[in-house]
Amino acid sequence: MLYVTIMFYERIRMHPNKHIREALKYAEVQGWAFAKSHGHAYGRIRCCFRHSDCQMWIWSTPRNPEGHVRRIRKTVEACPGEDTYDS
Repeated sequence: MLYVTIMFYERIRMHPNKHIREALKYAEVQGWAFAKSHGHAYGRIRCCFRHSDCQMWIWSTPRNPEGHVRRIRKTVEACPGEDTYDS
């Protein structure tokens, strides 16, 4: 688990915007996973319960970085959690 956490921080620490890095750390603390991408999208976050609504693309250079940070936090906070997990 320690290795996974270190790898997560290694991947997100390279994002050019410090506020987005902080929002990604917040998502990780809430149990979300980050997957690095290529191209304009920097990566993608998903909740650990794999809800279809609980995922979001993280842009490398969003048009409005502050708004992007707010959307990241709102998406993470809106996750219904384990209670509504259907297999």
